[in-house]
Amino acid sequence: MTTAQDKRNFGLIATVVATLLLTLTACDSTKDEAPAGPANTTQSAAPAAGSKQMLSIDEQGNIAPFGFASRKPVPVPELQVAAADPAAATAATSVVFATNCVACHGPDGKGVEGLGVNLIESRLVADSSRADLVVFLQAGRAADAPDNVSGVPMPSFAWMSDADLAEVAAYIKSLNQG
Repeated sequence: MTTAQDKRNFGLIATVVATLLLTLTACDSTKDEAPAGPANTTQSAAPAAGSKQMLSIDEQGNIAPFGFASRKPVPVPELQVAAADPAAATAATSVVFATNCVACHGPDGKGVEGLGVNLIESRLVADSSRADLVVFLQAGRAADAPDNVSGVPMPSFAWMSDADLAEVAAYIKSLNQG
């Protein structure tokens, strides 16, 4: 803190935080009880018999948020792993497509409205070879190109390696033929 104004602001924030903490810890007590005094760090984590107030300090003196120190642990059942779908496991996947193409064409290749076309139903993909698709990916397509059906530009991916372009082209073809 460098200025008097910063110190005043800090004091106001500290007051608000302290008031919120007092309000939240008071939620566990009833209206008829007397206000709680300073925390006793030697108290045990378990509430006294018949007490409705939950203590926020465990037996080691650690402060737990909102009285959680006095709550009993709940066993969590073992996680059951679902059986894998064999069709999904054998489907072609592409990390390069997932990294560079899903924002416009969606994770399933069905397109994102206003961004990318549906690659599964695309005539361009259906009528092109993998090599043709690589050339298309390298060149891209302007929004005002006569053969652009979406009106949205397709960026050039000329910066990608030949192997990555070939992977995307193969994946797109597999979507379209499926």
